[in-house]
Amino acid sequence: MLKYLLGTDSGIQGDELGASDEVKPEEVEWQTAAIEGKLDLLVTLDFRMSSTCLFSDIVLPTATWYEKDDMNTSDMHPFIHPLSAAVDPAWEAKSDWEIYKDIAKSFSQVCVGHLGKETDVVLVPLQHDSPGELSQPFEVLDWRKGECDLIPGKTAPSIALVERDYPATWERFTSLGPLLDKLGNGGKGISWNTQSEVDSLGKLNYVKPDGPAKGRPRIDSAIDASEVILSLAPETNGQVAVKAWQALGEFTGRDHTHLALNKEDEKIRFRDIQAQPRKIISSPTWSGLESEHVSYNAGYTNVHELIPWRTLSGRQQLYQDHPWMRAFGESLVAYRPPIDTRSVSQMKAVPPNGFPEKALNFLTPHQKWGIHSTYSETC
Repeated sequence: MLKYLLGTDSGIQGDELGASDEVKPEEVEWQTAAIEGKLDLLVTLDFRMSSTCLFSDIVLPTATWYEKDDMNTSDMHPFIHPLSAAVDPAWEAKSDWEIYKDIAKSFSQVCVGHLGKETDVVLVPLQHDSPGELSQPFEVLDWRKGECDLIPGKTAPSIALVERDYPATWERFTSLGPLLDKLGNGGKGISWNTQSEVDSLGKLNYVKPDGPAKGRPRIDSAIDASEVILSLAPETNGQVAVKAWQALGEFTGRDHTHLALNKEDEKIRFRDIQAQPRKIISSPTWSGLESEHVSYNAGYTNVHELIPWRTLSGRQQLYQDHPWMRAFGESLVAYRPPIDTRSVSQMKAVPPNGFPEKALNFLTPHQKWGIHSTYSETC
């Protein structure tokens, strides 16, 4: 970041791939001399004076803990937690939500005469848990190499036209969009109608009285944004959870609504979680079950509700037919001991820069440092 993005002093000691005669990319044009200083303006939003702030042109002071309203959850426990403002932010600091809202409002004003309603061509990747996953059976062909024709949504990403109404950026940022009325909400290949939730949000948050978003539910504050999430998510709205299980049942041919029927009338609000963290409701978004009798574990609903696994075959897979895995001879699950990838060997050959050096091997029980692998680098 420091050298190539900002063009300033950096601590890089290793050589580039070209200088070290390493394997170089083949499908992009290789630049012998990489461009330095590509960024004209760096704006950082942070409540700490981090190293990024020190190199920034503008630092926006944001609210810290206990100075803003927010909420969080985790897949490591079944609760929704609030982050509540106990005091106002110090001096010129504002919450993240208020800062982004102010930026949207100012941008909506200054863009007039420069940007209006524009149409963008957007590439949409083939979606997981969708028929698009079966668009290329057997072998994946590359249209760029002449192996097949370019067919959007089949041999290439889908192509969509998106209207950008730039002067209405602030109006859109602070209101619930109309596509929820048209397309509903969903995830993992299923969707359901959300009209009743949108109507309820209009009564809860009120609606925009005029402008491009007239009649749409307002999202004026961070609490309003939290209420939108809580109202639309099956994990925090029992009525939505039942609809989500019904939507899944249309694919499986089975009735799964009993997993949420006992909580159909439960609707968690932001003030509820401020009073006490609340347990989420079982939803088809994940494969575990929120129950007083069953410990949460992945794959429970696949086994006990006979829901297909999220693979192309609908079954658990031990064989992976991805070309790059087959090329390494690693299509089948097999034990492999830790290996020395020699990722630091190049650094060991670099002359010292006058400062002491140490090679560290991080050993931690927390898998945020080693997701998808139980092995760490062996230096």
